[in-house]
Amino acid sequence: MWFFNKINDFYMPQYRTLDKVDRKLLNLLQKDNQTPTRILSDQLHISQPTCLRRVRELRDVGVISAEVAMVDPFALGYGMLAFLEISLTNQSDEHMQEFEVCMGKEAEVMQCYFVSGEYDYFLVIHIIDMDAYYQFVRRVISGSGNVRHFHSRFPMKRAKFTTRIAFDEKAAELPVRIAK
Repeated sequence: MWFFNKINDFYMPQYRTLDKVDRKLLNLLQKDNQTPTRILSDQLHISQPTCLRRVRELRDVGVISAEVAMVDPFALGYGMLAFLEISLTNQSDEHMQEFEVCMGKEAEVMQCYFVSGEYDYFLVIHIIDMDAYYQFVRRVISGSGNVRHFHSRFPMKRAKFTTRIAFDEKAAELPVRIAK
């Protein structure tokens, strides 16, 4: 197990090295996390208990953060995707945290990023249609009282979408920061 070191009341993150087997395991799990351990261990040329232990360790340290079903929002009728660039009127820590908490509670908000540059935040939202987008903007963005300016973009075509992080299985080692 890997832990944070406490040095002078500051917690310094620990690093863990992902070896070739860890990286190949992560590549396989990202393609299909329902693959039985028996098949994974055969493909990795390791025993089933070793494979299970590695998966458990990767979960415990936060390298594997979630195992979820990917639902296609378009198949459910959420036929519109929007990207919003948002500038806040007040950018104090308190107001920014309040904005982030608010966005975290909104079902339409799929992703929220604090960004550098001209705008403060970048949102990715999924909505049913333009009327739902209008209602979202009125209720959440205009209604927040702290949005100075926002700009919307609507993609015309999704050329690529993936959640996979591709790991080089040939490199000897890859150090990763432990999240937990």
